[in-house]
Amino acid sequence: MKNLVHKFAAISMLASVLVACNNDETTEGPSQSEGEILEAKLTEQQPIAIDGEATGWTPGDWAVAVDFPGTDVSDVTEDNADGTLPRDISEDLTLEANSTWILSGGVHVRNGATLTIKPGVRVVDLEGEDVAYLMVEQGAKIEANGTAENMIVFTSQDQVPGSWGGIIINGYAPINVEGGKAHPEVGTGIDGEELWYGGDNATDDSGSLSYIRLEFGGNEITTDKEHNGFTFNGVGNQTECHHLQAHKGDDDGFEWFGGTANASFLVSTDNKDDQFDWTEGWTGTLENAYAHVAEGCDRGFEGDNNAQNHEATPFSHPTLKNITVIAEENGSDSQGFKIRVGSKVTMDNVIVKGFPTGVSIEHDVTLKHVDNTYNGDANDFTVTNLNVSESADKDIEYKASRQ
Repeated sequence: MKNLVHKFAAISMLASVLVACNNDETTEGPSQSEGEILEAKLTEQQPIAIDGEATGWTPGDWAVAVDFPGTDVSDVTEDNADGTLPRDISEDLTLEANSTWILSGGVHVRNGATLTIKPGVRVVDLEGEDVAYLMVEQGAKIEANGTAENMIVFTSQDQVPGSWGGIIINGYAPINVEGGKAHPEVGTGIDGEELWYGGDNATDDSGSLSYIRLEFGGNEITTDKEHNGFTFNGVGNQTECHHLQAHKGDDDGFEWFGGTANASFLVSTDNKDDQFDWTEGWTGTLENAYAHVAEGCDRGFEGDNNAQNHEATPFSHPTLKNITVIAEENGSDSQGFKIRVGSKVTMDNVIVKGFPTGVSIEHDVTLKHVDNTYNGDANDFTVTNLNVSESADKDIEYKASRQ
């Protein structure tokens, strides 16, 4: 396996594409002023971080400090909750503000139904219950909108990563798997019917999610399939996603399987695998996001096209703007970003701290996007205003094959 690790300045054909350089080279640096991680703020009251440390956050804010243990729901029982969510939601259902609901087993919002969740609702997976998750099937909607002062919280009573399965949304937007549609990792519905995601409707609307904190998700389905915190399967760009936090899950915090969904103001803190992940042709925009990686977790971002066919179209090509990725000391021996298996990306205003490598770019098709030799499009792969901490060994590395 040949390791293609190059100094950025030595590759002239990349100079106009990747505006970054190794630590021993000069650089214009990020567009932010010194000490300011993001120009945009995650709330109007508090900046996202100062010098890599989340500051000023309390559980009352829409996002919490990185050492927040989790929402205390130890007193919640089936007797004192407002109810248990029905596993089959085939008609419109509203959870009124400040109510508490039990999530027991897999709950499916079916085609034609809408689940509405008002501010301040708590949805709790009780310790010892069957593996729980909330799935919005194709043609269904979720309207879950809290406020900065009164967030919606999905959590687990036992406060252990991997306690439950998170929120899964299946839409009709394009994906790049063979046949144009795929089964979600939870493969069957309430009645044993096949479940699908993907289609040809880029403007598909699965509802809206805002001001939600989701804790301790990422339950293992099988040895090679795991839930995430938030999973977006073929979700369309009329679905609204903003001010969301995935906290201390056992797999990825957020993952996009294709689709065109856009998102903003996302926080992913100490999820065991990647904080953010994409694959299968995701082409949306993520703007204003923060990832914190604790010891024992993996990388900040992992971006794939299609592992079975690196040239599958539509190519994954998300746009990432105003992104901060922080690893604790000894928090990760991995990369801030790994872009591979043919994915494209547009990145601007990105800070990576605490990782040995800022951005790792892997596989032949991905490298062709970087140097514009795949189809000659200079916009296939662009990274501008990248700032990797001085302690890193490499800002950018290039590899022909997976290591």
